[in-house]
Amino acid sequence: LIFIRSHLNLRLRSIERYNITKEEIAAIHNLKNNREITILPADKGRTTVIMDTEQNEKQMNEMLQDRNTYEVLKRDPTEAKKRKLKTILKQLQEEKKIDKQTYNHLIPIVSIIPRIYDTPKIHKPGAPLRPIIDSMGSVTYNLSKFIADILKPLLGNTDYHCENSKNFVL
Repeated sequence: LIFIRSHLNLRLRSIERYNITKEEIAAIHNLKNNREITILPADKGRTTVIMDTEQNEKQMNEMLQDRNTYEVLKRDPTEAKKRKLKTILKQLQEEKKIDKQTYNHLIPIVSIIPRIYDTPKIHKPGAPLRPIIDSMGSVTYNLSKFIADILKPLLGNTDYHCENSKNFVL
């Protein structure tokens, strides 16, 4: 919810430069500050959705109760994951598989627990939620980016890669 409100603040700043009246700006600010509603982007279609906050939270909680998909952890695994990653990276550095600069870039210093938020799938009946995990600042964030940058040039270079759904149909 905090992520969504900060996103709205950024959008409001850009809107204020355009030709909208002070009353319209005030209305947008009132909507943004109303804690009974949640304003968020839809899953598809570049559309904004206004939902009842209580209903949105209920829907998210119901989704998270699915024990086939989500697991309740007894404790926060962040520190254990951080120690394990540091051990692996130290070993890679000692074996000269990564240099000191890469080690320093990949080593997690401060770690944030990944956060979950949702976007409603308005193109589906009942507008189910699409969960999105924001892992920025998490233990594996820098490592994930590093590996993605290595793999990126390899994508699209095989007969089995499909760039988009239009390409798939052709």
